[in-house]
Order: sequence, then C-alpha cells, then structure tokens
Amino acid sequence: MVPRTSYDSQATASDATVEERDEKPYRDDASADDAPLYPPTRVSSRYHAHDELEDGLGGVRLDDDEQVGLMQADRDARKPHQGSRIWSQLRSSPQRSDKRRPTAFSGCLIFSGVVIGFMLALPLLQWLSSNTASAAPASTSVGTAKPSNNISSDASIESVHSWKQPASPNTPAGHYALANTQLFKVDFQDPGWETVAQAAAGTGLTEAEVTSFKTHDGHDLMPLDMDTVFSGTLAPQTSDLTWSEEDPDEGVFSHVDWTKRDIWLEDVTHARHQKTGSGKVAPFGGKVLVVEGKNVLDANGRMLTWTSFKLSPDLRWVLFFTEETDQWRYSKKSHLWLHDIAAKKTTQLGSGPKAPPKVTYAAWAPRSAGASTDEAPTIAFVEENNLFVVPRAGESAVKVTDDGAATIFNAVPDWVYEEEVFGTDSVMWFSPAGSKLVFLRLDETAVPVYEFPIYNPDLYRAGMTQAYQKMTRMKYPKPGFANPTVSVKMIDLDEIRSATRQGGAVRPTQYTLHSPMSSKGKAADEVDRLLSTDAGVKERLVTEVKWVSDSALLVKETDRYSDVMRIVHFDVARGMLPTMKAGSAGADVEGEVMRKQDARADKSGWIRAAQTIEPLSHHNLSVGSTAYLDIVVSPQGFRHLAYYDSATSDQPVFLTDGAWEIAALKHVDARRRRAYFVAARPTPALRNAYYVELPDWQASASSRTPATYTLKEPVPLTDVSKPGSYDVRFDPKGAYYVLDYQGPDVPYQKVVGVDDASFELMLEENVLLRQMSSQYVKPSSTFYQLVLNSTLADGSRAVASVQEIRPHDFDASGETKYPVLVRVYGGPDSQLVDARWARADWHQYVASTLGYIVVVVDARGTGFRGQAYRATVAGKLGDAEAHDVNEAAAAIATLPYVDEKRVGVWGWSYGGYLTAKSVELDKKVFSLAVSVAPVTSWAFYDSVYTERYMKSPHTNRKGYEASAVHVNSAFGKTKYLLMQGSADDNVHFSNSAHLLDMLTKAKIRGFRFRMFTDSAHSISVRGAYRELFEEMTSFIAELWGAGGRREPKGAKAKNRPALHNSVERRA
Repeated sequence: MVPRTSYDSQATASDATVEERDEKPYRDDASADDAPLYPPTRVSSRYHAHDELEDGLGGVRLDDDEQVGLMQADRDARKPHQGSRIWSQLRSSPQRSDKRRPTAFSGCLIFSGVVIGFMLALPLLQWLSSNTASAAPASTSVGTAKPSNNISSDASIESVHSWKQPASPNTPAGHYALANTQLFKVDFQDPGWETVAQAAAGTGLTEAEVTSFKTHDGHDLMPLDMDTVFSGTLAPQTSDLTWSEEDPDEGVFSHVDWTKRDIWLEDVTHARHQKTGSGKVAPFGGKVLVVEGKNVLDANGRMLTWTSFKLSPDLRWVLFFTEETDQWRYSKKSHLWLHDIAAKKTTQLGSGPKAPPKVTYAAWAPRSAGASTDEAPTIAFVEENNLFVVPRAGESAVKVTDDGAATIFNAVPDWVYEEEVFGTDSVMWFSPAGSKLVFLRLDETAVPVYEFPIYNPDLYRAGMTQAYQKMTRMKYPKPGFANPTVSVKMIDLDEIRSATRQGGAVRPTQYTLHSPMSSKGKAADEVDRLLSTDAGVKERLVTEVKWVSDSALLVKETDRYSDVMRIVHFDVARGMLPTMKAGSAGADVEGEVMRKQDARADKSGWIRAAQTIEPLSHHNLSVGSTAYLDIVVSPQGFRHLAYYDSATSDQPVFLTDGAWEIAALKHVDARRRRAYFVAARPTPALRNAYYVELPDWQASASSRTPATYTLKEPVPLTDVSKPGSYDVRFDPKGAYYVLDYQGPDVPYQKVVGVDDASFELMLEENVLLRQMSSQYVKPSSTFYQLVLNSTLADGSRAVASVQEIRPHDFDASGETKYPVLVRVYGGPDSQLVDARWARADWHQYVASTLGYIVVVVDARGTGFRGQAYRATVAGKLGDAEAHDVNEAAAAIATLPYVDEKRVGVWGWSYGGYLTAKSVELDKKVFSLAVSVAPVTSWAFYDSVYTERYMKSPHTNRKGYEASAVHVNSAFGKTKYLLMQGSADDNVHFSNSAHLLDMLTKAKIRGFRFRMFTDSAHSISVRGAYRELFEEMTSFIAELWGAGGRREPKGAKAKNRPALHNSVERRA
C-alpha cells in the first residue's frame, strides 16, 4: 500500500489476468494520484519517490480525460438540522396521567419562571445575533455547496470555552500563536498573504507586478476556488531534461521536440550559452539532432506516434514504444520498434502491429569500454512474460524462456512484487559490462484469484453499463495464503552472442542462483534456518539484486514475514560457473552469505523492502573494486550511509551519523570520491542535499575499519539556513546535477556544476506561476513538533510532526474560533508533513475559502524519526497511530483559536483506515470523519505488505483482530462519510462492504456512503476524482457551516488545568 506517496500513487489496477490475456485490460486512469502513499513516493522501496509517492497526498493531479459533470450521481438526501435535544426530549416524554387543575400559586410560579427564563436567555440571544453577523462568509466556486451557518452539535464534545491555552500573537516572537505551551515546538512557518502588498512581499514581486483583481466581496486578491485547484493553474512546470548515459561527454542530456517528435542531444554548456549568451561551450559541446521524427516510419510508410524511447549505448539505434497502455502502477504494455538511425529504417520487434500490445519491458545491454564499435549492441525484451534477447541490433530475437504464462513471470514482476517490493516494471539486471543478465522468475500459480466486476467498460462515457458484467480476475495474495514463488536466474550474454555467430538454433543456458544453507564455515543459525528450509525457500522474498562488478552479484532475501534478512554474494566469473554443454537446460550456482539481520533480535520491527545498495563502480568499471555503499540502521537507530570494503565484507563503516535519517542515496562518484544523498534534515519535514567523502579504497584496509575511520560532517549542496525541500539528479559522469527545489516557495530547477561552482543553468523558474500565485490569497503553514504522552522503546518521548494550514486572514487572538480538519495517512515508514509546494491542493481551498484550519499529522510509525519511532506499530497496526491522532487533535483543540466542537479527521487508503480507527477509540474529539478507500481488516489486504508489519495471522491472531476496524457507538455519534471505487484492485471493495455490513448490524444510520463506479484506488474514472472532493466539501461545509466564528463579547475561555500542565512539566 503506498504510502505511495498518494492519491500519491498512480492508479493500480490488477496485475495479470488469468483469462482473456490478449484483450486490453480494463484500467482506471493512472494519471491521477491515489493515496498511499498510498505510501510515499519518495521513501525508498514501497515509498518510491514514490519516490515516491511522490507529490504528496492531496497534491492534486488531473486526469487528462477528466470531465466534470459526466457522472453527477445523486448525493445522499440532505437531512434538516435537528433542533434542541431538550425540546425533542420534552416532546417525546410521556404525559402525566394525574392531571391537576392549575392554581393561582402555580400560575405565579409559571409567570415567574417565564420572566426568569427570558432574562437568562437574553444574553444567549444577543450572542447568537452577534455570532451570525460576524461569521466570516465563505466564498464558493460553481458546483460547490455553500457552507451553512448550522453546526452539528455533540453534547459529548467539550464546551467551546473550556480548557483553552492563553493566546499569543501569530509572529515569530509569539511562536506563531503557539508560545504558551511547551507541547508545541515550532520549526518554521511558510507565511500566507491577504493583500497585494503582502503577496508582493511573499513572492518577491513588486506590487505593480502582482496582478490585482477585485472580487465580489471587495478583496484585492482572488479567493482560491475548486476550478483553480483542479485546473492545474497553480501547478509548477518541470523540465524534461534527461541525462544521457550513452554519450561519453559530461553534462549531455536528451530532450524531445514533441511537435515533430525530433530527439536532440545537447550539453549544458551549449544550452547555457544559447539561453544566456554567456559562458564558454565545452570542447566537443553543442547540440545534435539525433533522430528526426519524420524518418521513423512503420511498414506502411506512416510516421510512428511513439510515446517513449531508449537510445542505444553507441547512439546508433533507438527503441521506440507505441500504444503504451497501463497495466498496473508502473508497468505498461506496448508495441516495440527498433530504429536504425543511419539507415533511417524502422522494424518491429515482437508481435505484429495488428496484435494487441504485449511487450511489457525492453532495454539495451550496457557495453564494456573495450567493446568493438563495429558490433551492434544487445537488446532484451519481455513479451507475454517470456524473455527474449536480440544478440546484436538488427538480428533475430532469441527466446530465452518458454514457460511464460498468465501465472509465470520472467524478468517482469507480478502484481504484488511490482506494488510492494520493487516499485518498477522490470526485475532484470544487466551486469555493468553487459556480459550477463540476471532476472527473477515468479510463479503465482498457487496464489488465489480475486475478481471484481466492471459495470461500464467505457472509460469516458457514463450510462454505458452492460446487462452482464465482465469480471476482472487477478492473482492477489492475502495474509496466510500462498505467495508467488521466486527464483533467481542468470544467462550469459557472451555465450548467446558467440553462438549466433556460428549460426543455427540457440538455446541459452539458464543458471539458477541458489542461497546456501548457512554462512560459509559457520553453523546454521536461526536466520539461516528460516531461509533455507523447504518452506522458507518457497515463501522467501527477494527484495534487491545488485551487481557490484561485472562478475560479483549481491542478492538480498528475506523470509515471508520480513523478520530476517540475508545478503548473498555470487561470484559468476566465467571460471566460477559450472561447465555446461551447449544447449543445456541449466545449472545451479550456490552463493555465500555475507550479511544478516534479525529484526526480532534488534527490535527494528521489520526488514524493509528497499533497493539501497550502490557500488563504487556503478559509473566507472575501471575502479576495479567491489566496494559498495548501503543505507543501514546505525547503532543509534537511524538510517545512515555505510561503506562496505568489498562484496564479501560484513562490517559497515558509517559515513554519516546523528539523530536524523538519509532519505535517498543519489549518486556515487568514485573519481571524485564523493557520495551524494538527500536527508530529512534538520527536521523530518525538510529535504536537503549533501555529500560526504568516500574512504580511499586503494589505501591500506586498516584505515577503513569502523574503529579507525573518522566521521566527517556532510557538506550541504543546498541552503540549509532556511526551510526547503530539495532533490538532485546527477549527470552519470558526476560533473553536473539538476537541483530541483520543490518548496515551500515557488519550485524551480537548475543545472549546477560540481567542479565549477559558478556554473548555473536555469531550466525552469516558474515565473508565470509566481505571478499567478500572487493573485490568490494564500493560507499560511506552520510546522511544529507536538510532544505526546507516549514513550518510545528507547525511553524518549514520542513527538508528532504537524503542519497547520491556517486561513489567510487568520485571527490568533482567540476571539475567532475555527473548525479543524485533521488529515492523516499514517502508514508505516510514510510521511505526509513536508515542505513541498502545495498551492494546487484541495486543503489550501479548505483553509482559504471555507475558512477552516487543516492540520496534517504524522504520528508514531511514520518515517524519518528513527527505528524506535517506526517499530512502535509492529504487530499492532492502527493502535498507536489512532491514539496519537486523537491525542494530537485533543491538544490542538485546546488552542485559543480552535472550536473544539468542530474538529474532524479524514484520510485515503491507510489514512482512511486510520480515520476509522480514530473514530473507533471514541475519545469524543471528532465531530465528523471521512474515510476514502480504507482497509477495514488486514485479512483483506495483500500478504507482502500486511505480513511485513503484522506477521502471520496464525501466530498473531489477537493482533489482527485488534487491528481491524470495529464498529461501536462512536460511529453513531460521529458524522461519518465513506467513499470507495468499485474496481479498486489495491484496497478491495470488500473492505467497504465489510464495514457497511458491520454498520448495518450495529444499527448505525447517520453515516453517508458514496461508491464511484468502476474507479480503482485513485478514484478517477469518468470525472470521479473531482466529484469525490466536491462530495467531501459539501459534507463538511453542511455540517460545520462558516469557518471562523467570533466569540460572544465578554466570554472568557478557561485555561485548561491539571492534565495539560502536568504533561508540560514532564516535557
């Protein structure tokens, strides 16, 4: 489940269908975000930057085909606001049977009671009148429900005036309105604006440059409306610069003129000179037209409308992909074409153009430095789950495997490996010099089938539901059921190339790489036993495969439950391989265990599925070393960069240290002896780029031991003096990098020189976005740490990361009370609170236009706070997270400007699950809750993700039961909205069906439910994405009414006693 991420992941439909494989699979539109981060797009492994996953949850991406209004299903009937509970109780109370004649005395009593009651009610009537008059009007966009002035009241929630912290000004001196409690520790604020002068100051523009529009309510700046949010008006532009590894020169990149489909190569010095007129062009630098689109023709002479391409290592050939159709989150099916640049000739590889697209992956093999320039490069591609190799471009393809089927995958992942392990569309790896190819074979024959109906097969037109629905069938492993069986295979590409020179049929030898029973020269321990038994081998997971030289391979394997891990080294130099006759079916090669980890022993909770190993020789084989870097947990419990002296080393030499974590290793430069990385530092919400020097691997080994190596402080590449979120993308030669500034200010991208620090080439400055953004009012975002009552395993106090998004006209005095919408995701190792650009975001609309405060919370279990923080949730998902969310919301409700009767919570995917668990706790904090596509029982989710954190449902039965959503009276007291797509391949619709069934059984009647027909986890089919947010906006606005409300004159808030103060003292 991604934390990708989001509606931070792309749409993920089911993996391989078992039947009708040649038919185009039904797909939700994958261009929209889904939630999890589903998890994030930027943590490694499952959280690829999403790395991923990643803009974040709530960062709006649009479906290209989205048409608002195509599917305007009727919403639930709006219930009238209920009157006073006291009045309703009086009306329903039984009448007395002993009626008595009224007396004069009783008449006097009645008269006196009326007079006294009127006198008592007069201040209340005055307050109501004042409150109605002073309530801030909420601007709305077309199609958005206008907030009412009613409020859903719950007697169980504390009075507006009770337990309030003293007010402080919204200034740095006042700690941005959080000065009067030790629980709130402010990190920084991204200021908002309300006026032209403020917008000019905030954007760096002059007031004349800020285009000012008069709106209907007389404000200088425009309110943010839903159309602006969903149109992409405030979304940043990004450069399409892609570094070229094929060109031998430094700083060369490719880009496409899409009007002609021409492909260009250019070096950055020439690009700067062309753009600015300054600077010298490097020797051999310039701009070259590599491919003219008009020359790329099919067999009928028609120009190919290709959508992506891959240049060959010798820059003489191009692979083109056409008719790409989404399969799952990362994988696609396409037609594959080979173009000879010099001959201007294009031929198709694989099935012909009349067949449906069947190629799921294709790539060029790298070439060694000494390879003959006369020999064309090698291609590998996968069609219908079989691996093919083209020994030399232009020759016939050699079929390497012939067992590919709907349930057998060669060199490409099945659904669960793509979604939960590798987060990519291939599981094959060329050796650095291109002499060998390793790939995974995945057999999901024993995995049970999950199926769901498609009611309307037309992605664009509503009302096309069929009389009989077609079922989508997919192999989907769930906890306690069979997983796909994985094996590691290898072929010798030199053998194939040699055999084709001799002519005749070629049958490549397949080697199977086996893990040993135990470490060399050592007795088997518990880790070995769990991974070497028949059951262990059958159910193991292979989570990383990495070449550290052309003959040294590392394979990382874990048990099914991600409790134990081994890294196995394979020496596959030609002299080390078994001697086989030509055409032999295969042979076994046994590796040697180099590293181990037992997460049960070191209390780390689980082994994450992440690809973090990077060899020193990655971009420079002449290094002649098998040394490599990896991101591992330090003795202090934080993920840091470690150096391993060789492929056979088991002793890490840590190159970084401290109470912070590395988010991603970005580049290893052996020539300059540097390792570049991005870290969540100085606070978890920020991202800064750094480098550290590498040990001298040519010096004496004694200088590179954990005891003798001297740690050095990382050198920042970015400005760490002010809040920012950065990423970097390096030229493979290491001379330049793209610096990608992602927020909180307007994003930009530029190329920076490594050797020449003065070199700078601006790629995208988003000047228009800066000016457009200045025309709209902007909410402020305050980032802080909230100290919780909980204690971590290392004895430290738990702290939640919080981002508080406040209306542009925020009043910190406490005279105005704001509703608070808490946004959660909360999946293990995920992150929502970050400093990236978020103007094109529904939450910004909620704050600036509805006048609500949005609070984003990352609680225990989330990422970048260390092992003790993450591991808290192991075996009991939903427990610590829900307690933290409730505690954080309760603490925020004590702030002087918060209306604690109007506090709600919402989330998508894992966030939808956490929302339901937060309601289930019944802490009387939330008056409303919204769950989108939630897990409701971990028995329903996929086994690889679930068992990583929850282990076996047989040994942790109580944990599974406790972690499921339980319906209780709290769901009746909380206004609850549940939404999900009927074709969700990730979090199956059975989760919502299960919850609805429990709500029915419990006689809970006050909730609302919305199903989006045929939408997958992203909920984006036929305009559903926009409609989901319209529904949520309507739901919240109808219940809460206008945002900030003025306090009645003379009312005084009570300071909260005992509980909060005692927590402060302990802090």
